[in-house]
Amino acid sequence: MIKIYNNISAQKVSWVKSNKENLEKQGNQIENLYYPENLDELKELIEKIKTLGESFELIGYSSNTLFLPSYKVKHLICTKFINKWTETDKLIVCECGVNVSLLSKEMIKKGFVGFEGLTDLPGTVAAAVYGNCGCRNCSINDLLDSFTLLLPNGEIRICYVEDLGRQYRSTSLKRKELSGVILQVSLRKQQGNPKVLLEIADKNHTHRMKYQPNAANNLGTTFIGQQLTFYGMVCKGIEKLLGIFYRTRDSRIIFAKLLKILGKEHFVPYVYYWNRFMFLDENAHLLFPKYILFLKGLYNDLHLEIEIRK
Repeated sequence: MIKIYNNISAQKVSWVKSNKENLEKQGNQIENLYYPENLDELKELIEKIKTLGESFELIGYSSNTLFLPSYKVKHLICTKFINKWTETDKLIVCECGVNVSLLSKEMIKKGFVGFEGLTDLPGTVAAAVYGNCGCRNCSINDLLDSFTLLLPNGEIRICYVEDLGRQYRSTSLKRKELSGVILQVSLRKQQGNPKVLLEIADKNHTHRMKYQPNAANNLGTTFIGQQLTFYGMVCKGIEKLLGIFYRTRDSRIIFAKLLKILGKEHFVPYVYYWNRFMFLDENAHLLFPKYILFLKGLYNDLHLEIEIRK
């Protein structure tokens, strides 16, 4: 029996929290939130909604998704409880909601190569395929053998990594060039030394904790950009001079100094260097659009790495 919640705030599924009363006053509402627990329930639910002539949205752990107060949806399906995996001689076959971090820790114990950089990657395995996600030189799609896709017409198609059209943090699914719901993901097994892999994973975890905040109150890398505007080049030049003057290589300290010089000190508590925004309180949600405008002045090619649902 599928668990269903009716007429609730997106706080129920949001990774980053805001002031619940304020969100509810502004009408942030999910009409029907479903929690299927296996693939049969998921497929039957999707078919039922489509039979009604209505649309739906999917969510896993929402670790890369920001829900705005204006967000409204009739049908939202959460897949995080569809989380079983099995092994064959050559493959690890995962249901769509398998937690990447948990899976990676278990696979490292067994000595399977390619998971040692993924132990701190939040979210589901399907979301990792969809977004071409990875960290510390590891990616789920580097391990991908195939994935099962439920097409909009109800047919099921076996797809391969070539079908993803992989780009940096992007796939054909994310770009809407390929449509469907990922049901299963099959990953290749490559045997390695469990002790060595565990040591690498521990080093990766230590590095992440030193240079990145933990997963709470943020959605990971929020922005990417490479092409600086003239203003951006000037700011980067000032940033380098600040590093020399204060004799530090801590990018967070230098960036905070830069923001204060630019009269943007109100951003300081909410940024973990320039490309990660921290949703610490209600004020952060108000400042986020203003911070995007500020960064657009620094980069010609600024892109949001997170998904915003309005």
